Amino acid sequence: MSEVPLGVFLSGGLDSSAVAALTKKIRRDRIQTFSVGYGEEKFSELRYAREVAKHIQSEHHEIRLGRGEFFASLPKLIWHEDEPLVWPSSVALYFVARLAREHVTVVLTGEGSDETLAGYTRYAWTLMNSRMDRAYRAVTPDALRRLVRRGIQKAPLSSSLQRKLEHTFLVRDGNAWSSFYYDNFFSAFAASEQSDLLTPQALAIAGNAYANSMGAWERSHGDLLQRMLYSDINSYLIELLMKQDQMSMAASVESRVPFLDHALVEFTAAIPAQYSIRGMAGKFILKQAMEDLLPREIVYRKKMGFPTPWEYWLAGPQLDDLERLLLEPRSIERHLFRPEAITRIFAEHRSRSRDRGNQIWRLLNFELWFRVMIEGEPTEAAAVCGNSSQTVALT
Repeated sequence: MSEVPLGVFLSGGLDSSAVAALTKKIRRDRIQTFSVGYGEEKFSELRYAREVAKHIQSEHHEIRLGRGEFFASLPKLIWHEDEPLVWPSSVALYFVARLAREHVTVVLTGEGSDETLAGYTRYAWTLMNSRMDRAYRAVTPDALRRLVRRGIQKAPLSSSLQRKLEHTFLVRDGNAWSSFYYDNFFSAFAASEQSDLLTPQALAIAGNAYANSMGAWERSHGDLLQRMLYSDINSYLIELLMKQDQMSMAASVESRVPFLDHALVEFTAAIPAQYSIRGMAGKFILKQAMEDLLPREIVYRKKMGFPTPWEYWLAGPQLDDLERLLLEPRSIERHLFRPEAITRIFAEHRSRSRDRGNQIWRLLNFELWFRVMIEGEPTEAAAVCGNSSQTVALT
């Protein structure tokens, strides 16, 4: 129920599509939906959002975000978040919120379903990884495991194969949850990599990045899936909600999260694992519940997770521009990051021997955050040139 104009952020994924379909069913009138995508079709979910909008007969609006405006907006959005942007999707979220503000003042979103109904692939992957890790440890001496780990990390493998192996029990330490889960799925720089990246001065003041997350993990109980969900609800989800609140309010839109209604969250906490995960896919119970409201190809399509053409953009001349930015004298003179480490990160990404896209994203955002929030540089002056098309709104 709403006394003001109401809309739904619609990505075309299961969560937002479920919220849109149920909103239409409950309100019994035409609703407004809003989507964001990119000119690069491979990284855009707009076609799925259009399919859902057509199915529920919503008044649909969409916007395409170009590379130029994506990069130019980073300092401004970092100012709004008051911290480096963790996810490139923050940018898309701001622009779709700005589009929505032209039509409504309140939007519903699908946030929270993944953390309560085990939607992320990392849950199924960790359950499988844990079973295989126990078997691996039972038959393999610790010295041999360390040898295998070092061999994989130094082997001349393709960046794709390297990335996949680094997510497995062969590289991650099953005895340390911080390595097995948080290094594996959350950090751009694992704890073991920080001594190579940070200067001695920075290392001396660096805190434990996993303190809050590990605190939530240690308070959790139940089976492994329940513990992961509890931990993420009390750590990772908080960051997502902050991102959503700050980006929507930057556009003067209020966002609400139906999946996090307290009664629904309490219900999901009691769902047995077999009703959440089937194979490597999650949210099984939600998928079955939505079969009569949404097209089957929407309910069971592979999760994309708000994709951004970041990796594609880094394959062009933008990579050189970002490296020069991070190695400017003003950046190096702060004595936070080792210049040789930054040079190596870009060289490995450029040669495709390692996928360093996530690390480059974090370094760029930290640099812009420092310039804007610590050094007081105006956001317009800190903007990064994206040399590409601008945003286009389609209604």
